Amino acid sequence: MTTYSVTTPTSQDQIPSSSTSNSSLSSLTANNFLTFLITQLENQDPLNPTSSDEMLTQLSQIGQLQSATDLQTSLTSMVQQNQVAAASALIGKQVKGTDQNSNQVSGIVQTVQVTTSGVNLGLDNGSTLGLSSVTSITNAPTSSSSTAATGSSTSAAAA
Repeated sequence: MTTYSVTTPTSQDQIPSSSTSNSSLSSLTANNFLTFLITQLENQDPLNPTSSDEMLTQLSQIGQLQSATDLQTSLTSMVQQNQVAAASALIGKQVKGTDQNSNQVSGIVQTVQVTTSGVNLGLDNGSTLGLSSVTSITNAPTSSSSTAATGSSTSAAAA
């Protein structure tokens, strides 16, 4: 008669159930898989051990998962950098769009803010507009006072 010892895993060792949200599953790392693999090796049937081909396949999959995760992180960072560059080019421009409450907003871009919700534009009227919500971009209207000031300084320089 063969006797096997069975241990109950602690709450931190348990594998997430299928009802676990995708956010907790996406937080699994290569270390989690290596821990799982070591546990699998420690608890395998000595009369029917896992083949080396299966182990190599699992290790290869862990490497592919880590590479895909690293690539996704890099691409996300590059997208955000491109959005910040595009938003900074809008400073001083008149923009129109819809805010988070679906209200029409327009104003001259004064600041660029990066938040967890994305890249936002700070407008001269105090409103905030998400970069992805911009529907129109035009040159900011020139004020007549700046034209008059420029004209008077040119006249003074010519005298």
